Amino acid sequence: MIELRQLEFWKRSIEAISSFIPEGNFRFSEKGVYFKAIDPSQVVLVDYFVDKKYFDKYEIEPSFVGVDLTEFNKIMQRSLPNDKLMMDVSDAEMKIRFESDLKRNFRLPLIDVSEEEIKTPDVTYESTIEINGSSMKEMLRDASLFGSSIVLKVVDGKFALEAKGSQGVMESEAARMAKVSSKKDVTAKFSLNFLQNIVKEADMDKPLLIELKSDAPMRVSYHLGNSRIVFYLAHMIL
Repeated sequence: MIELRQLEFWKRSIEAISSFIPEGNFRFSEKGVYFKAIDPSQVVLVDYFVDKKYFDKYEIEPSFVGVDLTEFNKIMQRSLPNDKLMMDVSDAEMKIRFESDLKRNFRLPLIDVSEEEIKTPDVTYESTIEINGSSMKEMLRDASLFGSSIVLKVVDGKFALEAKGSQGVMESEAARMAKVSSKKDVTAKFSLNFLQNIVKEADMDKPLLIELKSDAPMRVSYHLGNSRIVFYLAHMIL
């Protein structure tokens, strides 16, 4: 049985994961909860972990549990602000309970999901950018006016975005909003829609970390409460 009184970070985590992954395996281990999967289009890899110490109760047998993330997210979105979350796993289902003024029980059937080992990209990144969620989201909204793809650049230690389309061009530079550490200039192209979904759950006033290398997958990571989520986004040909 797992119990969690402040469940908002877990709710947002499931929302972030299910944006890309329709079904996948959660690993309940002696250290905490792990999740790693690649989306069906093979564009995004999601790597998630939350330490067991952040749950109010964590007494569960180590297990590898396949679930429908779309349905799991629907259940989690039904939680109320004052709810306490309780989860348990049997051989056939995951039991989810919300308790506050109302007591509600949900049962989600377990499914068979491939247990193929997923390896994270082996990339030595050349630039890292730390920028708060609100600034990054605004830059991407600007980019969406003109393009479906976006070019991220680090030039002379400055972080910039560029989007082009038949209707025009958008260029944006995070001159004072980003902390940049770079070994060399970087230029890389990515899907704008995928990147917007990646940062969707990032806190507006907290930093997210972007790691870049020219013509290589991007790594984006941020905290959701006490948990950490990492995304690897495949690059596009410039």
